[in-house]
Amino acid sequence: MKLLSFLAVWLVALSCMGAFCKDVWAGQFSISPSFSVQEQFDDNVFLTEKDRKADYITRLIPSVVLDYKAPLWNWNLAYSLDFRHFAKNTVSDNFAQNINLQNSTELIKKLFYIDASDTYAKTSLSLPINYSQQSLFLNQTDQNIATLKPYFKLKTGQSTTVAAGYSYQNIWYKSGLGVKKSVNSVFVEAKDDVSHSFELSAGGLYLADSNGLQDYYDTDVHVGSRYVYSNGSDLFFTFGHGNYVFAENGGSGEWAWDAGADRRFAAFSARLEASSGTVENPSGLPDKVDTYSASITTSSARTPVSVGLSLNEYTDLVTKALKDRSYGITGTVSHKFTRAFRGSVNLEFQRLEDKVAMSYSNLVISGMALNWQIARRAELSLGYQYIYSHSPLISMDRYLDDQVTAGVTWAFGKEHAARPESKGGAI
Repeated sequence: MKLLSFLAVWLVALSCMGAFCKDVWAGQFSISPSFSVQEQFDDNVFLTEKDRKADYITRLIPSVVLDYKAPLWNWNLAYSLDFRHFAKNTVSDNFAQNINLQNSTELIKKLFYIDASDTYAKTSLSLPINYSQQSLFLNQTDQNIATLKPYFKLKTGQSTTVAAGYSYQNIWYKSGLGVKKSVNSVFVEAKDDVSHSFELSAGGLYLADSNGLQDYYDTDVHVGSRYVYSNGSDLFFTFGHGNYVFAENGGSGEWAWDAGADRRFAAFSARLEASSGTVENPSGLPDKVDTYSASITTSSARTPVSVGLSLNEYTDLVTKALKDRSYGITGTVSHKFTRAFRGSVNLEFQRLEDKVAMSYSNLVISGMALNWQIARRAELSLGYQYIYSHSPLISMDRYLDDQVTAGVTWAFGKEHAARPESKGGAI
């Protein structure tokens, strides 16, 4: 398994480095385990218009968060195992794993670093529709992303920092519908903190993507800036250009940007953002996605309210053809009844225009949740979710679904252990 082999090699390498970097071993260790039991009723397990199958799903979810901090070496690991038992055998018993591992090592003090990460989780095979919101398994696959990034970072002036290095990323999918990828890149980044409220940045990279469809290369340059004009309020932009060269389809130039503003008022905060860039597509080559969004969140501590609007356009990076366009609105209202009892309701509407099928789909997801802390380390939860999807031509996008979930979670507290300080230093 790629995850285990990656972790094993990286752990052995860093253990050997520990012989030269004694400060790596002096630090603080903490562990936070928890266990959750959930019972869920789903009246349309396969999200079908006809021949609906209902089932009772029992979920057992042990999880743990590990944190190890040392002067030159930090580890963070979050892991959970989600076992699912389907009482009516609509689906065979199965389990899902979620792993998020982060490591940062300072090999040469204030000069040479190595960052490593590995994430393993289920992901939606569709970019426009996040099926993990609706189902435990439909239209999803296990995804593993392993990253290793050695780089140099140094201050070239009182406020200027320059970083340059190499990055390797391996993207793996369990399903045959997912396209496995291996990405190698070299990069350089520069940042100048002109003042406490204004910063400038610039950078470039050369990327080589090897995959099962069509290898490609990308040469990218970009500049950016951020200006903080008051507490919680800022203006930002990044503007760049990528030159893509595909093995079979030749070259293609693409502009990319990300610009927006955050503003905090007395009673609420607002955010406006527009962006254009490439994103990972599990089922193929990366797509170009143009996004325009606006959101408002109230500042109430007891009853926060948030509302968001978004427009997304998904374009084939190779053919330049518009594949999908989606409009969305989301809203959430939470309320803290007492210190131990809280609730929330949410509503989401999405209209998806499928340009390939020349049709559209309307999706509504609404729900509520109640949480009651019955003891210092135990919490009861109750939730309901209603899903409605309709399309005039796409039959698989026509369904209704009701889901009711009840559960209890025990947190076993945080345990700490410290290693003695070492007199050794970095290389």
